[in-house]
Amino acid sequence: MPPAPSQQRILEFAQSFRIAALAITFAELGIAEHLVDGPKSTSDLAFAVGADATALARFLRAAAALDLVTETPAGWQLTDSSRETLVPTSPSSLAHFLAAQAAFYRRWGLLAEAVRTGRAPDASRREEDASDWVRRFTLMLYEVARLTSEDVAKALLPLLADRSRPRVLDLGGGHGEYAMALARLHPGLEATVFDRPPVIAVTRELVDRQGLGDRIHLQAGDFFEDPFGDDYDLVLLFGVLNGMGEPEAERLLRRVRQALLSTGWLAIRATPPKASPSAILRHALHDLQMLLATEHGRNPTAQDLESWLERTGFHERRWIAITDPDTALLVARAQSSALNALSSTRA
Repeated sequence: MPPAPSQQRILEFAQSFRIAALAITFAELGIAEHLVDGPKSTSDLAFAVGADATALARFLRAAAALDLVTETPAGWQLTDSSRETLVPTSPSSLAHFLAAQAAFYRRWGLLAEAVRTGRAPDASRREEDASDWVRRFTLMLYEVARLTSEDVAKALLPLLADRSRPRVLDLGGGHGEYAMALARLHPGLEATVFDRPPVIAVTRELVDRQGLGDRIHLQAGDFFEDPFGDDYDLVLLFGVLNGMGEPEAERLLRRVRQALLSTGWLAIRATPPKASPSAILRHALHDLQMLLATEHGRNPTAQDLESWLERTGFHERRWIAITDPDTALLVARAQSSALNALSSTRA
C-alpha cells in the first residue's frame, strides 16, 4: 500500500535535508569553478577539489541526478543550469548564496537546543568569527538582492517622482544593491550606503564593479552612535530591524525620522499584513533564523512594524505590492499629505 498523502508529506519534510546537503556540498567543494573551462575526469576533478576519487564519483552521480553535472566521454561537465547559476562570475550566479548555506545548514541542526533554551546556541554563531565571514555573508545577500532589486526600485520611484536630484540613504545597506538599482533607474539620484566598516569594504568592490562610485557614496560606522546625515528624500531600512529587539528598533526609527526631510519617505521590506500561506511560512522560518543567530532579534510582523512606526512619529503609512508575492514595501513618513497619487496596493 502506498503512503497516504499525509505520510508522504512528512516523508518529504524529513528527507529534504539530503538534497540541500548535496547542493551545498557541490558549492563547498567548488566543483562549478573547476568545471567552468570544460570537462574533467573523476581523477582530475578529485585532485583539483581535494577529494577522494571513489567518493567523488559516487557524489557526482547523485549530483547528475539533480541536473548539476552530466557525464560525457570527455569527463564530467556542468549542465547549462549550473553554468548559469553556480559559476561565481555569471550574471545570474547564486554560487555565493549556496556556499554560505553550509553555515546555516549546521546552525539549523541546533534548532532544538535554541527552542529549549530560548537563546542562540554559542556553536551556531561560531563560524561568524572566521576572517572571511563578513565577505561571504555580504556576497550571499547581494546575489539574492539582485533577483528583486529592480522591481523594488521601480516600486519606490513614484515616491521620488517630483524630485530631480533625490538623496537616498540605504541604512545597514550592506551590498548596496537596492541603492544601486535606484541609481540605475533614476539618473539624478545619489545615495549613501551606511554599514559597518568590514561590510563597506565589500560594498566598495560591488559599487566599483557597476561604475557607480560617483553617485553611490559609502559611509562606515555604527548607526546607533555615528551621524549618517540628514535631509534625505528616502531611507531604505531593509533587513535591519529584524536583528534587534523592540527598544533598539524604535530608537533607530527615531534617528531615521530625524534624518529625513519633512516630506521624505522611509521604506521597509517586510511580510505584508494579508500574507499568503507561503509568506507566512517564509516569515516564520526567518523568525527562527533570528532565534538561532541573534540574542534579541526576531522577524517583526506587519502589526509590529506599524506599531513601532506609529510610536516613533511616522503617521502616514501604506503598503506597496511588489512582484515577490511573499513580501511588500511598508512606506511611511511623518508629515501627512493630501497627495495620494501614488498607485499603491494594500498588500
